[in-house]
Amino acid sequence: MRKTISLLSGLLLSTGGFAQTITIQGNITGDLKGHNKMYIYSRTYNDSTVIANGHYTFKIPFKEPVFLMLLPQYVMAEKQMYVPFGILMDKPVTYTVTSDIAKGMTASVVKGSEAMETLQAYDGEKKAAWQKISAALQQEFGKSWLQENDPQYAAFEKKQEALQRQYLLPLLEKLVKQHPDSYASVFSLKDARQIATAEQQERLYENLSKNMQATKEAREFRQFSDGLRNSAIGRQVKDFTLPDPAGKPVKFSDLKGKYVLIDFWASWCAPCRKSFPHMREVYQQYKDKNFVIYSISIDKSKADWLKAVGEEQNPWLQSLDNINIAGSGFAITGVPTTYLISPEGEILMKEIGFDDSGNGNIEKKLAALFGGQVKTPAAQTEKTKAATTKAIPMATLQ
Repeated sequence: MRKTISLLSGLLLSTGGFAQTITIQGNITGDLKGHNKMYIYSRTYNDSTVIANGHYTFKIPFKEPVFLMLLPQYVMAEKQMYVPFGILMDKPVTYTVTSDIAKGMTASVVKGSEAMETLQAYDGEKKAAWQKISAALQQEFGKSWLQENDPQYAAFEKKQEALQRQYLLPLLEKLVKQHPDSYASVFSLKDARQIATAEQQERLYENLSKNMQATKEAREFRQFSDGLRNSAIGRQVKDFTLPDPAGKPVKFSDLKGKYVLIDFWASWCAPCRKSFPHMREVYQQYKDKNFVIYSISIDKSKADWLKAVGEEQNPWLQSLDNINIAGSGFAITGVPTTYLISPEGEILMKEIGFDDSGNGNIEKKLAALFGGQVKTPAAQTEKTKAATTKAIPMATLQ
C-alpha cells in the first residue's frame, strides 16, 4: 500500500526578532456524531484541538514553510477511508479551511496565501487529468487499476506512465511557468520525479525564479535529476562519505572489492523494517562470500534513526544520509530501495520494494553469484509467495 505524507521546509524567513505564528481557522459542517476532535500532523509534528459548534482553531509557531495534514476524529471513529489532505503554509498568516464532512476533507476550500490557493487550483487540474487517465486505462484494459499479479500488469503500468506524461507533465510545466516565484511550484516539483526525464526536470528547475531555485527543496530536486543519470545500470558509483551511528565516516570506495547491497530505508518505513528479518538471513548466507550490506537511512531525524538502529541491531554497516546521496547519487523515490554494486563499483541491479519470499531479482542474482538460496520459513513463504512489499514513496519535501 502506498502512502505519501509530506512536510515542506527549508526556506527560512526573517522573524524580525519576534515569534511568528500560523493560525488555522477551520469550519466544518455535517454530523460528527460526537467525534469532535481535529488532528493536524506531519512526520515530525502532531497536535489536536476540539471542534466546537463546527469551528476549530490551531496556532502553530512559524519557522519555515510547512505542509501539514488535517484528519478529523470522525473519519477514524467511523472507519472511513481517509484520503490525506494537507495545507501548504508558506507564510505566518491566517488560513481558513471550509469543509463538509459528507464530501470529505479533500473537497475542502483553503484560503490564506497565494501559494496554497495556487496549489489547490493545480490539484483540481490534476484531478481532472486523472479522470482522463483512468478512462483511457478502462477502455484499454477493462479496468482503471490492475493488481500486480495480473498478467497484463506490465503493459498496464507502461501505459499508465505514458498517460501521466501526456496529461500530468504539461500541467506541472504550466504551473512553474505561470508561478515561478511561488512555493506551490516548488512543492509540486515532486510530481515530476517519476514521470519526467532528467532533461525535463532540469528545465522545470530553470523556470523557477532565482529565489525559489535557492530553496533547499528546489536544490534537492535539481540534484535528483543528476541522480537519474548517476544511478543508471552500468554506471560507476560516485564516491561518497556518510557518518555511521558513532559519527565515524564511512567512505563508499573503501568497500570496493566486494559485492555491496545498498539498502535505502527509514525508521518510519514499516515495509523497510519488515524486510530486515529476511535481509538478516541473506546476510548470514553470504557474509563470508565477498558480500556486504550497507544500509543508508533517509531519516531527517538523527535521533529517530539511532533509535531504530538500536532496535533492529542489524549486523552490517549503517549510515545516515545527511548530504542527500539518496537523491543526487541514486534518485531514490521510495523506500525500501536496494542497489547491487559490483566489486568494481558498477551498478548491477536496482529493486524498489522488497520480496521476502526469496524471489527478488537481486536475491536471484546473489544465488547465481555465490550459489545456494536463503531458506525462508514455510509460514513466511506461504504468506508472501505472491506478494512483494511495496516501497513507500519518499516524503520528498520534508
